[in-house]
Amino acid sequence: MKGEVRDIVRIFDGNDTELIIPVYQRNYDWSEEQCARLFDDLVDVITHDRPKHFFGAVVGNPETKFRWVVIDGQQRITTVSLLILALADALDEGEIESTDAELADRLRRNYLENAGSTVAEPKLKLKPVKDDLDSYRRLLTGQELNERSNATANYCYFRERIRDADFDGDKLWTAIGRLETMILDLENHDDPQRIFESLNSTGKSLTESDKIRNLVLMGLTVKEQENLYENYWNRIEHNVAYDTDAFIRLYLVTRTRKTPRLDHVYEAFKRFLDSTDDSIETVLHSMRDYSEYYRDLNTAKTGITQADRRLRRFNIMRREVAMPTLMPLLGDHRAGDLQAEDVAATIELIDSYIFRRLVVDIPTHGLNKIFATLYSEARRIRHHDALIADVIAYLLYRRAGTSGEFPDDNTFREAFGTRNFFAFRPHNRRYLFECLENRDSKDIVDVAGALERGELSVEHVMPQTLTKAWREELGPDAEEIHHEWLHRIGNLTVTGYNSEYSNSSFQTKKSIPEGFDSSPYRLNDSIKKADTWGEEQIERRSKRLSDIAVAYWAKPKTGFEPVREPLPEVPMGDDTDFTSRSIIAYEFNDVSVTVKSFKDMMRSLLKTLIAQHRESIFEYAEAGAFGFSAGPKPTNRYQEEIVSQLWVQTRNSTAEKMTILRGLFQHLGIDTDDLVFTLRPLTDDEEPEDNGPYADILKFLSQAESFINTDAVADDIADLRSGLRDAIQPYLTSQAQPRDIQTLREEATQNSFTPEEVFNAFQSLVEIDKYLPGKFVGAVTDGTIAALIRQLQGAEATGASGG
Repeated sequence: MKGEVRDIVRIFDGNDTELIIPVYQRNYDWSEEQCARLFDDLVDVITHDRPKHFFGAVVGNPETKFRWVVIDGQQRITTVSLLILALADALDEGEIESTDAELADRLRRNYLENAGSTVAEPKLKLKPVKDDLDSYRRLLTGQELNERSNATANYCYFRERIRDADFDGDKLWTAIGRLETMILDLENHDDPQRIFESLNSTGKSLTESDKIRNLVLMGLTVKEQENLYENYWNRIEHNVAYDTDAFIRLYLVTRTRKTPRLDHVYEAFKRFLDSTDDSIETVLHSMRDYSEYYRDLNTAKTGITQADRRLRRFNIMRREVAMPTLMPLLGDHRAGDLQAEDVAATIELIDSYIFRRLVVDIPTHGLNKIFATLYSEARRIRHHDALIADVIAYLLYRRAGTSGEFPDDNTFREAFGTRNFFAFRPHNRRYLFECLENRDSKDIVDVAGALERGELSVEHVMPQTLTKAWREELGPDAEEIHHEWLHRIGNLTVTGYNSEYSNSSFQTKKSIPEGFDSSPYRLNDSIKKADTWGEEQIERRSKRLSDIAVAYWAKPKTGFEPVREPLPEVPMGDDTDFTSRSIIAYEFNDVSVTVKSFKDMMRSLLKTLIAQHRESIFEYAEAGAFGFSAGPKPTNRYQEEIVSQLWVQTRNSTAEKMTILRGLFQHLGIDTDDLVFTLRPLTDDEEPEDNGPYADILKFLSQAESFINTDAVADDIADLRSGLRDAIQPYLTSQAQPRDIQTLREEATQNSFTPEEVFNAFQSLVEIDKYLPGKFVGAVTDGTIAALIRQLQGAEATGASGG
């Protein structure tokens, strides 16, 4: 095999070049995510005038001078071909300009079609596999598109990005030409099948943290690399016991309030670096600090005695989901912002919250979202004299009636007394009995360790198999008692005696060596005192242990009241009623989107889902699913076209919208709690119209108001900042005059602005924030941003418009 680095467009060179995708390769399956990354890279090439951008490797077998069989890299080649076609069509449609009137024709002639190609008989350079070939040919020849195809979807995505671009076609084509690829040609002695197997074998690939380490260290001098590696990276890995992928994921959750998939941590880290004003060294310094918090929390060595005692038990449950709350909590304590007692109380609260939910059997998947935002929200709404534990309690308690509920004492007590604890996972059982035995005592017995080492076992006092002696002990209702009480807490304990005695009579279990009579454990006190063991004794012990549980896993009262109540966040769920509620934003797959209405949310969400599940959604629509249809025309006047030939009913009530979405989620196998709505405070008002001239900006008003007079920091308002910046972009002009921030703040709240003055003010804030980071945050928290948006609301009401 021989190879060289060349521009990827060189693969298409030649009037008669044929690029063949062999039938044994999978269909084209790149999604919008990969296409977005490619287009973003091209924008970066244009913005920074980069001479080259490496785009991976492709491998082919040159069967003849003009015929090249693609062994590996068909996804890249097909995607570049679709991008070139999208650019050519956009030029023809006038969606993007070029100084070269012949550019579109040259693109088709040199890179898409071979000599002699006609509409009737197209001669394509690229020959994808069968189904992809049909979709690809339709795109090139202008026939009716196959809307279910990934190729069609990605072509349309590129058309949309090109249409919205702020550069011309010449610059885009130049950037495409700067995509470099390692092109490898097989030689006569190479076996194509062996090469294909080798390229797609399951060799050990780089971890996400390997790629991140390379990202932050590459391009530096050797001295700089050694400094960052020794002072930061190496210490981070040591602190987290080399579980670096998991740690960086939790760090990103803490900083961004979004939870990336484990295999997407590298991409999420790149996005984080792009969005922050911090230098690489500053980010690594922050990561090193957080790695120390992570280590000390995981080893229960925070230096706070009460907190460490609770953490030693809490860590048995392996609940790293809480780390995005616990790490900054410990960080604020070490910065001198929180007292030790407040930290300990917060850890106890979170421990109780998680365990109560476990006992009541509330699904855990929603905890990622809750802990991703819990601490940043608490810090934002906290008064300076308030305990952080009280603030977090307030935020958790207000989730009553949702999937984030903190079970109350009665619910927890009932569940604790009836739960099948023997079915608990082993680590959760160890945690349960460790806590019940030791409670708040300083005289600690290592029950969890003894269970893990096999020195103790979880024992049924009334055995799992009823012997004759036990039937006599239990009486005529033995079967019913056994069925009801066997695995409940009142009948479970820990013992060190040999398992061969498990089915022995109660008196034997008490008197044997290491039996209940000689047991040193508090858990067995009531069993020691009992002369017989039946329903009455089990029920009495169950009640006593339930009382202990309610006291240990407490739900303390809180009197905290925020200056400004946080906006409610509610999962869609299976039956929540959103009638008479107004939506501000939604979060799905860790992406938060501000919207104007439930209709706007539905459009946006459906486009996201279609990008991920295109074929499945079209099948769902073709099957006649409620609210959906597929084809050139809608089935009723209440439907609108979400993407070409996919129609969904959107002109309907909020309740019907939820029914449509819940049905689709069920079809796709997505949990309905994965979609979370941010709502305006409860109101009887109807949802506002979403089609006013400034609706795309006014939709941010409630979010901006929610930050007024809070301690929000840059990370808290990142989504608001980026969303608002994008929304005002079409209204900005090069003639805007910079404004003094103090004057702007006073005028925004006291005077009436024209729309032009509002946009001028926004532009001033954006420009100043580039050079003095933090000014935009200040303008949000002091109410300037909300005041400016309200000025537009007033202009819309009076019919004034900018332009």
